[in-house]
Parts: sequence; structure tokens; C-alpha cells
Amino acid sequence: MAPIRLALVGLSSSSSSWLSLAHLPYLLSSRGQQKFQIVALVNSSLSSAEAAIKNYNFDPTIVKAYGSPEELAKAEDVDLVVVGTRVDVHYSNIKPLLEGWKATSNGKAAGKERERGVYSEWPLASNLAQVEELIALAKETGVKKTVVGTQGWASPVVQKVVGELLRGGRIGKVLSSELRLSGLTAEREAVQEKTEYFTKREVGGGFWSIGGGHLIDLLQSALGELSPTSIKSHFHIQRPLVPLKDSTGAIIRTVTSNVPDLVYVTSSLPSSDTVQQNAALHLRMRRGPPFPGEPAFVWSITGEKGEIRVTSPESVAIILGAGEVKVEVHYYQTDEVEEVEWKWEGWQEELPAPARNVGSVYEGVWEAWTHGEGKEGGEKRYNDWEVAGRRHEQVERLLGDNGF
Repeated sequence: MAPIRLALVGLSSSSSSWLSLAHLPYLLSSRGQQKFQIVALVNSSLSSAEAAIKNYNFDPTIVKAYGSPEELAKAEDVDLVVVGTRVDVHYSNIKPLLEGWKATSNGKAAGKERERGVYSEWPLASNLAQVEELIALAKETGVKKTVVGTQGWASPVVQKVVGELLRGGRIGKVLSSELRLSGLTAEREAVQEKTEYFTKREVGGGFWSIGGGHLIDLLQSALGELSPTSIKSHFHIQRPLVPLKDSTGAIIRTVTSNVPDLVYVTSSLPSSDTVQQNAALHLRMRRGPPFPGEPAFVWSITGEKGEIRVTSPESVAIILGAGEVKVEVHYYQTDEVEEVEWKWEGWQEELPAPARNVGSVYEGVWEAWTHGEGKEGGEKRYNDWEVAGRRHEQVERLLGDNGF
């Protein structure tokens, strides 16, 4: 089969970005190029897209430059559009693209025939209203595949925990699970000037919406979908005044944050083959480093016969694919603790860390695109916009429950 033809939205020529760090290494690898072909770059202007083509040494006869999503929508040689801009312009890039496709494809049936898709980084948009509008528009347009970049589910650590340990019955049915995280920003008080938007809820890309959204997705993908009626929470802004630092580390000004920096969420898990009815779930997140000597990430899953513990000195190692992660099982009957080996696939080891989980998402998209869900590709290896919509609803409802 011919490679899936990609358009990248937001690949900057002037600075590193998530697209350049996490997407390009896989897409430009020999494995990635067998399955995907970059044929277009879209930036805020035509000249910016042309500069990116030159900066990354793309062949301009193959990779075309576009200055707007409206222009991209007219392209006949694009199958999958990947949106990797900052979250506050996801909506303004995706909506006109879908509207353009809808207008040129004459409705749902024609849209399916074209077999187009959109892969958006998480969060899908800045607020729930925008998310719901994009989901509805994608359905009307007949988009073949929608993908959201909650790539933690694709981590081999999570796959090991779920596939081998839980489904394999190593600890019996789950009785409870707790995840404690410290971090997401290197300091307790200050943030870098370039991430000032972490302090602005209206942007949609803060501590809770990005970090919390990824973790809420990971937990539910692993343990089951939470009932809205069972979720309780307490959010708090411990440090409302946040110093901003420039690239030299100097404080340049202080801003007022309206984003919680301490989060508690509790809920009951749904009954399943691996989870006991009303098993308890607890999530605690706080911004800033952990107590000295403690892991920044601790995820425990307590079962009838034992307990799984996943730890890392890095708060988002599982999500980003970077840093040491240890998986251990305590067996109650023997009181033994076993360290469980996990590993990247060979092709992933050849990539820089941020590209490994993202590459797995691309692999899942290719499998689903070429073979269909649940066929040769096995289980689904990515989340679509329907799942993203549920996650966004949870994120926003919990913010509202706490007066944010």
C-alpha cells in the first residue's frame, strides 16, 4: 500500500516544537517513511511554511507550502492532517479545514470516499464547546479517522501493566488504584516565560488540562471509564502569584494564575474482568518537584493477590517516553517483590525518547487505516475524538465543580 500522505500544521523553522521533537523523528525514519509521506506544511503564513520546508531540507517539489487551513482544504493529495500547534489555535486551524472538506466533498458519503483524517495533539481545543463543535463537524464531513495525542496509553509500560499483569491475573482483581504525581514544571513557584499560558485557564493548556488530561486518560484507558456520578474532586491554587523567568533564569515579571496547582480526584472504577465492583481510584497532582528522595510519579494498583507499583523520578516519563520507569509486583502470599521487565520495540529504541510513544500512535493509525480496527493491527493503539470529548467533559466539569 502507498504511504499515507501527511500535512503538518505548525512545524516552525525558528524554534523546536513538539512536532519537530516527537513527530518528525518517527516520520523521517525508514520505518515511518514506509507508511507515511509528508506532502504539505501549513503555518500562519505562506512564507513561514516555505521557510520550514527549507529549514528541514524537504523537497519542495513533494512538500508543498500553505499559509492557511482553508488553502490546505483544497489540496487533493493530502490524506491525514496533523495539528501540532499550541492548543489555543487548534480550533482555528481545524474548523476551517473541516469546513473546507465538507464544502468540497458534498457531504458525509463523499468525505468517507476521500478517506481523510485529522490527528490533533491534546488538548483537542481550548474548551468543551469548541471540542464538541469539532467532533460534530468531523462527523458531518465524514472524516475517516480522528486521532488525539494522548499517547501515554501507547507506552510499553502501560501495555505491560494492562496486558500481562492485570489481564494475566497476576494480582487478582483490582481493589483500588492510586496515582501520585509531583512536577510538570521544574520549580514550585516560577515558570518559564514561554509557558506563561500554563497560568491562563482560557488558553486551555495548563497544569490540569494538559497534565491532568493525560493522566485521566491513562488511568481510564487502563482501568475503565469512570461514571460521572462517582467522581469527586478538590482543586486549589496554592501559589496564585507566579514569577516568569527568561532564558537566563532571571525573573522578568509576576503574573496571577487562575489555574489550579494542586488537584485531588477520587472515583469508583467500573466492574470488569480485571476490576472489582466499586474499586477505588485516587489521583493527586501537585505542581513542582517531589520531596527529596521520593519518586515524582508513583502509580499503585492494589489487587486481591498482590500490588503493582510503577515509579519514576520523572513526573511524565510514561507520557513523554523519557526517563527511567520501574515496574514492580508485590505478591502477598510469598511476600516477594518482583521487578517486571519492560522494553521498547527495536524500532523505538532507534528514536529519541519523545518520538517513541508518538511513533506507536502513528503505527496504530496506519494499522487501522490499512487493515481496519481490531484486525491485523490488533487492539486500537490510539484514542479518537469521541474519547477526547469524554476526557474534555471530565476536565472542564471538575474545574467547574471547584469554581474555576
